[in-house]
Amino acid sequence: MALKEEFERQGNWLFKYRSYLPIGILMITLLVLVYESLLNKKLVFCSTTYDIICLGIGIIGLAIRVYTVGYTPKNTSGRNTHQGQVGDTLNKTGIYSIVRHPLYLGNFFMWLGAAMLTANIWFVAAFILFYWIYYERIMFTEEQFLERKFGETNHQIATNENATYYLD
Repeated sequence: MALKEEFERQGNWLFKYRSYLPIGILMITLLVLVYESLLNKKLVFCSTTYDIICLGIGIIGLAIRVYTVGYTPKNTSGRNTHQGQVGDTLNKTGIYSIVRHPLYLGNFFMWLGAAMLTANIWFVAAFILFYWIYYERIMFTEEQFLERKFGETNHQIATNENATYYLD
């Protein structure tokens, strides 16, 4: 099987279970917190400034998601698992004219804030690597869906006055 088909197969599986897999990340985060605070005798929540920074990063992610969901027109650039595939038009406006996957960017910052609370640099680095591999496959699969649906004529994803973004 070619790498392209393997990425798409993995992306479809990850997309299907995307609501449940982050629970595993949360559990691992809690285990690292317990390890750092109890077994390693390291006070994780000792710096109010650091905790506020972590919370701020998470809130930035939440704000990106709220803005994206609040200002994205219905039936644009989307996929649903229960209703089948949707996406009557390709969204090239709003935040999608700046970022190709704003919801996943928001998710990244939300989870990064939680991962940083562990104050364990190795855990944060592992989280970033996991997130990259996890969402890379989902994004690849979604872009394949959009390319098949809208064809080569809509190869250009987003344009604003300063930049143009493309699928490939």
